[in-house]
Amino acid sequence: MGSNALESVSSHSTQDIIVEGPLLSELRGSGCGGLAGYLSAGGYDALALAMRGGAADALARLAASGLRGRAGGGFPTAVKWKQVRDNSAPARFFVCNANTGQLGGGKESALIRLNPHAVIEAVALAASIVGAQVAFIHLGQSLEHEQQLLEAAAQEARMQQLLDPAACDIRIQRSESGYLAGEETALLELLEGRPGRPRGKPAMPTRSGFQKQPTVVNNLETVLQALLAIRLGPEQFRAVGSRYASGTTIFSVVGDVARPGLYELPLGTALGSLIHEHAGGISGDGSLKAALVGGTSGTAVGAEHADLQLDYDSLAGIGGSLGSGVIIVLSDRTSMVGVARDLARFYHQNSCGKCAPCKDGTRRAYHMLDNLDRVDESATDWQLSVEPISSRKIPMLLVNAAPPKRASISYTDSGIGLEKIRLICTWYSTRGDCHHPTESSRMLQSLLDGFTDEFERERAAPAMDQDAMLSTMPAS
Repeated sequence: MGSNALESVSSHSTQDIIVEGPLLSELRGSGCGGLAGYLSAGGYDALALAMRGGAADALARLAASGLRGRAGGGFPTAVKWKQVRDNSAPARFFVCNANTGQLGGGKESALIRLNPHAVIEAVALAASIVGAQVAFIHLGQSLEHEQQLLEAAAQEARMQQLLDPAACDIRIQRSESGYLAGEETALLELLEGRPGRPRGKPAMPTRSGFQKQPTVVNNLETVLQALLAIRLGPEQFRAVGSRYASGTTIFSVVGDVARPGLYELPLGTALGSLIHEHAGGISGDGSLKAALVGGTSGTAVGAEHADLQLDYDSLAGIGGSLGSGVIIVLSDRTSMVGVARDLARFYHQNSCGKCAPCKDGTRRAYHMLDNLDRVDESATDWQLSVEPISSRKIPMLLVNAAPPKRASISYTDSGIGLEKIRLICTWYSTRGDCHHPTESSRMLQSLLDGFTDEFERERAAPAMDQDAMLSTMPAS
């Protein structure tokens, strides 16, 4: 990938489906022939049963299936739904987020195009189970065609009286929401007509979500997996997966692999198996150097972790997260310093600015990584502290000037070299209203810890030689 390691990884492209498992096979099989084909394959049967009083039974089947959310830490889906269902508030809402904003994403578009009627049934079923009067399907601004497909499917289902608008109003909308749209409270702010900034902690949408009413927020894959689990039943759904996480998930594999795309595989699949056996190995004549597991919100692991099982608990054991299933693969041609620099810049640019430690901390981390050979320079001239982030080489005084002190500690006044970067990451990691500071700090520190020698070599290189050194690195 070269020095600009993430330039080819897009958050808007539609990924090709390479390997189908139970979910994708079901969607493809029942998606042929429009509404008639979907109905002949049992489409809308689960919704009809729930609307006739079977919602409690459907929730019980979901709980027995062991489905965990296909995002973040994998919270049990049935537990979240029950929290809202059991709430006696006057109104309840359901939100399906089909716009995670992840670099390397694209599964949402593929899922909608594959079977829009399944998406409509899955959302309507979820709303019926939790007792929501309104359900939202939120799309990224670029998914105009997908919105048209969903609106047409919903209208067709209403015409056939498969949906009851009086029971639940399904609203489909798009917005320019960016990277933080995957944060559920930022999405709720968008839906209420405000800028997409996370709400203050503790934020518990299941108690106070949309319009301060109990709200379930799930991503699109989770909602479709829930429909599948209710259709198949617990025993069949749990037939695949790991000990602690049942079923499959859809991995979006991008980067330096021979066959980038979407792979539906059992949870617990080994990282090396996903890359080498399924995705065809590293493209060209390179070898595996690292993978960003969980995409930009995950953690970096080296090639020595090829046996790592891709499930929630295994990744939590190394301080990581599966996120929405994005795996960014990096070959031995990749500069890990370049990856860290690109990511730090991305994190700063995608900080919403609400929480000063996050905005300032990500900026400092980027400038330190962009000036590794000068990271130990002292802060002496505050007049130069207004240099923009676009500057290639800025005075390090901006970076080394002390951030607000906590417990009488200024993290840039202690430590030298890479330790100084680790300390600033630690300082801002928990000081925000969402997971962005935690996730960005975790990723940057995993890169520093896993590839320390590479960072130290660049830190020791004379400043005048750094650009020349990067320019000689083989391109992917």
